Amino acid sequence: MSQKIITIIPVRLASTRLPNKPLVDICGKSMIHRVYEQAQKADLGDVVIACDGFEIAAEAKKIGAKFVITDPNLPSGTDRIYAAFKALKQDFDVIINLQGDLPNIDPKVIQAAARAALRTDCDIATVASKIKNAAEVTNPNIVKIAIAQSGRALYFSRSAIPHSKENFDEYFHHIGIYAYKKSALEKFVNLAPSKLEKRESLEQLRALENDMKIFVEVVDAHPLSVDTSEDLELVTKLIAQNE
Repeated sequence: MSQKIITIIPVRLASTRLPNKPLVDICGKSMIHRVYEQAQKADLGDVVIACDGFEIAAEAKKIGAKFVITDPNLPSGTDRIYAAFKALKQDFDVIINLQGDLPNIDPKVIQAAARAALRTDCDIATVASKIKNAAEVTNPNIVKIAIAQSGRALYFSRSAIPHSKENFDEYFHHIGIYAYKKSALEKFVNLAPSKLEKRESLEQLRALENDMKIFVEVVDAHPLSVDTSEDLELVTKLIAQNE
């Protein structure tokens, strides 16, 4: 990949469901340490942690990670990665927004998002995997995507989309990673939050409502997003088994 790519991990210490989530211990390493390591293994270029304050910055320094301290009052992770991108004063063609609560993400998934951004005319590329557990279809914590034949995202929802009374094998689980073209990231953060975004509490709907193109790469691997103590217990067991 000749174009310049940066992966930025936006990290916010506050979490309503899991206190101090980025710093929780997972088999001897903090969650943010594990996400950072997986991003480095993708070998796409610089990896930077966008911190919301000095506590996260101290952890980044401890693990030898590059970091930028951003305004703690920024409204979203995307605003945080854009602030970090601007603070770095370097030019990149693709900016990857990797959520900081995916400690077991496969580096190949990060690479897939980057490749999709580079090879398509999309504004943003993201990734998804097929839902294999029928209970996830109706779980509002699992974001689903309706995908066009072209690979473009038609809609994201916490509801079961597309509706089906019988077939539960064609639902896609969105994975929290976005690869933005530079111009698309600049456009996105300057748009006002949209109606559907507010209704679903899904930031990516702002892009769709403003006619931005999101390409979805379907992958086999599915990382566990850690939002609760139950999620933390599960991902800890998975990582312990693999190590």
